[in-house]
Amino acid sequence: MLKVAITVNPNKDHDLVYTSRLLDILEECGCRVFMSDTFKKPYGNMPSVSESLLAGRKIEYLPEYQLFRRVGLCIVFGGDGTILKIAKKAAFGGAYILGVNLGRVGYIAELETHELDLVRKIASVSEIGEIETLPGVRIDRRMMLKAEIVRGGESIYCATALNDIVISKGAVSRMAGLKLSCDGKCISTYRADGIVVSTPTGSTAYCMSAGGPIIDPKLECICAVPVCPYMCVNSGAVVFSDRSVIEVEFTADKINEAFCTIDGKGVKSLYNGDIVRITKSPLNTKLIRLKDVDFYSLLNHKLAAAQSSAELNRR
Repeated sequence: MLKVAITVNPNKDHDLVYTSRLLDILEECGCRVFMSDTFKKPYGNMPSVSESLLAGRKIEYLPEYQLFRRVGLCIVFGGDGTILKIAKKAAFGGAYILGVNLGRVGYIAELETHELDLVRKIASVSEIGEIETLPGVRIDRRMMLKAEIVRGGESIYCATALNDIVISKGAVSRMAGLKLSCDGKCISTYRADGIVVSTPTGSTAYCMSAGGPIIDPKLECICAVPVCPYMCVNSGAVVFSDRSVIEVEFTADKINEAFCTIDGKGVKSLYNGDIVRITKSPLNTKLIRLKDVDFYSLLNHKLAAAQSSAELNRR
């Protein structure tokens, strides 16, 4: 029996309409379904979701720290931010991810809400490993990055990223002093608003907005691009081997504090002489693909959709 975790934001899936549809499909296929025990908690003066919108459903509720270790498949309703949040937890547990887009763009998500019936392709297997042998199903393995903050020669913080690690100046108007090195050799020094170090997955996010290249996610490499650099000899993006050790050192010449952000979350303060050391993580994110759509066709479709949405919002 396939063990499936469902992650959903009730504020995006109003009245859990799509979640209920998915539950119908999983129940028909004989899956064992798990959700976070946060759904068992009352919401203000309202009863818990488990006792209202999900009442009568065959769902097992677990704390999140157990949830992603117990299942083989995570079905995530949300935008790319939600999937990024779940990706690290799923990677540590070895679970596969199937994303259903409830966001604005959804580069990482595989399905739109009207395509939920495609879940039947994989829901009938008894063991998660069988998914990789199913016709019309492929596993998109995405490299991840490991980031360490080194202070005084000691690692004081460690985190994993699917998209990017951003070292930035924060809200102050002055630029940060940043030194970029690869395998112990200085690549360039910058006075800039920050620097983005990304995976190929993250190349279509902040990296692209900062002027970096779009990188095919089948490649395994690390891209670094400065954000608004001032009078630098090398102000463009640099792409490194996935075997490289990348270091970004913060120098407090004009500002006393900078910040390190992992996948848009987990902001940590940096002080003079702190180094952010970035290497390829031994973990990877396993995304399930059920449609025969190549990366560039998907990219063009999503960019066109995002542009149309932006034009509508301006009207």
